[in-house]
Amino acid sequence: MGVCQSQTQIRKSLRKKQLQIVSEQTIQEKVKRNDSVPRHKTMPSINCYSKDKLVSCKTINSSKIKKKVYGEALAKFYSVLNSQYGYKNNDNTRLVQHNVTGVVRVARNIQKPEEQDDDFDLQITNLQEQTYTSLHFANIIELYQDSKSYYAIQEYCSGGLLSDLCGQIKEEEAIYIISQILDILEQIHKQDNCHGNLSIQSFALHDQTNNHYIKLIDILPIFQVKEKSKFNEIQKADRQAVGLILFQLITNKPITPQTIDMIIKRPRDLPTKTEWYQLVLLLLESKSFIIYEQVLQNKQYREIVQRQEARYVETIINKSVKKTSYIQQKILIIMNSIFFKERQLQLEKIFQKNDENRNGTLSKEELQVALGIEEDIDDLFENMDCDGNGEIDLDEFILHSCDRKALITDFNLEATFKELQRKGFITASNFSRLTNCDEEKIENCLIEFCNSKKMNQEQLKKLMMDLL
Repeated sequence: MGVCQSQTQIRKSLRKKQLQIVSEQTIQEKVKRNDSVPRHKTMPSINCYSKDKLVSCKTINSSKIKKKVYGEALAKFYSVLNSQYGYKNNDNTRLVQHNVTGVVRVARNIQKPEEQDDDFDLQITNLQEQTYTSLHFANIIELYQDSKSYYAIQEYCSGGLLSDLCGQIKEEEAIYIISQILDILEQIHKQDNCHGNLSIQSFALHDQTNNHYIKLIDILPIFQVKEKSKFNEIQKADRQAVGLILFQLITNKPITPQTIDMIIKRPRDLPTKTEWYQLVLLLLESKSFIIYEQVLQNKQYREIVQRQEARYVETIINKSVKKTSYIQQKILIIMNSIFFKERQLQLEKIFQKNDENRNGTLSKEELQVALGIEEDIDDLFENMDCDGNGEIDLDEFILHSCDRKALITDFNLEATFKELQRKGFITASNFSRLTNCDEEKIENCLIEFCNSKKMNQEQLKKLMMDLL
C-alpha cells in the first residue's frame, strides 16, 4: 500500500473491488425454506452471513431515511437496541441486533461528504481491503450504504472501554494489555498504514471477565500516508500514544500536551525505576520500527506477558471433567467453534506460542509452562491426553477449556444438530466438513451408541447431556 491514488485511479479501484451485493431478502427466504430452528434473540448464528467479507447493500432512496445515524439502509436489516448500551461519548455508534440471526453488533455511521472527496473514497477502499489477522482487532463485518452514509458493522466488545480500568489494575496486567496493543500496531505499521488518532478511548475489553483481553474498536482513522516524508512521524506518534496509554492505565493521570516532556524528565514523584515506567520511556523515545523487536527482546517483559497469558489459560482449563468418547470430543470441538469462537482463537494463539518445536503438540513440560503452574501436572496431563499418545494436540487443549455447562444446552444442541444433519440424521461423513476426524472411529461410536450408522436429534441430546 502506498501514496494516495488519483481520483480516476480510485474510481477504477472501487469499481474493480466493488463489494459483493448480498440480498438480505434472499437470506431470509433461504432461512424460511430451510425450516430453521427458531433462534433466541441473543444467541449467535450458526451460518454467519458475510462473516469474512464486507457486504454493500444499496437500498432505499434518501427521502425515506428516518434518522441521521440510522436510516433505512441499516434499519432494514438491524434493529437498534437501547442506545445506552453503545460505546459512551460517541454519538455515531449504536448497539444493534440482526433481524434474522439475532447476533449483537456495533454499527458505526460514516457520513458521506457533500462533494467528491478523494481522501474519503480512499478511506472506504481501505475499509474494504483491510486484512489484519490480529485477534485484537475488532474487524468490520459488513458495510451498508445509502445516499447519505455508510454503516460499518463491527464486533461488539461487551467489557466496556479500556479507560474504565485506569488506576484500577496492577503493573503486570497493564503491561499485558500493552502487549496486545503492540501486536495490533505492528500489523498496521507493517502494511505501511498508520492510525494517527490512537488513544485509550480507541480500545475496549472484549468481555466482562477479568482476563484483560482487549480489541481496537476505533479502526476508521487507519489510513495510508500520502506524503512519505510524514510516514515516520505519524508512526512515531502512534507508538508514543501506546506509551501514554500505559502511563494512564497505571497512574490514572490525564494526558496533556506537556505529559510527554514531563515523563521523559523523570520527576521524583513517579516510580521511574519500575518496569512499566521504563517501557513507557522506550515507547515515547523510540525513533524506528525496530521498537517491536526491542520490546520482545526484554526478558522481564516476556515473562510478564507469559505469566498473564498462563493465568488466563489456567482459569479456563477444566482440571476434572468426565471422560469423553471420540464422537463426543468431536461434537464438543464443533460446538465450541460455533458458540465460543473468540475464546477458541485466544487458546489457539496461546497453544501456538508454547509449542516451541512447532510440531503441533504440547509436551508435559510445554503444557506446564502454558498453564503457569508449579505443582506436578501428571494427573491433569493424563486427563487431557484423550488418545493417550503422550502429547496434547490443539483439539485436546481446546476440549478441556470448554465450559460444558454453558455449551451443552437444549438450544445449542438443536442448532448443532441442524448444522451437522443431512436429511434428518447425522452420519460419520457429516463431521469431515467441520473438523478433522477419523470417520471410521465416528462410525464405530455411532454403532455402539445408536445401534446404527446414523443418529437422530434426540440421540444427540442424550449423548451430549451425559457429559454434564
